[in-house]
Amino acid sequence: MGIIVVSGTGTEIGKTVVTAAVAAIATAAGRTVAVLKPAQTGVGPDERGDADEVVRLSGAAGSAELGRFPEPLAPGTA
Repeated sequence: MGIIVVSGTGTEIGKTVVTAAVAAIATAAGRTVAVLKPAQTGVGPDERGDADEVVRLSGAAGSAELGRFPEPLAPGTA
């Protein structure tokens, strides 16, 4: 088992796209992939978040969020 962390200090810089690409490669290689988003910001409680998008794009087995905040925040603030 391995853990890969994708991190960035700004918004809209490609963290979700990079995460989806890495997850897709790992899934295609036969790995079971789960995505954890520590803080999802800028979406409401009934909206699809970034972790859902990673699962949709990559075929990852599942995802989880630790916190969700309706205001869009930079990673350092969230």
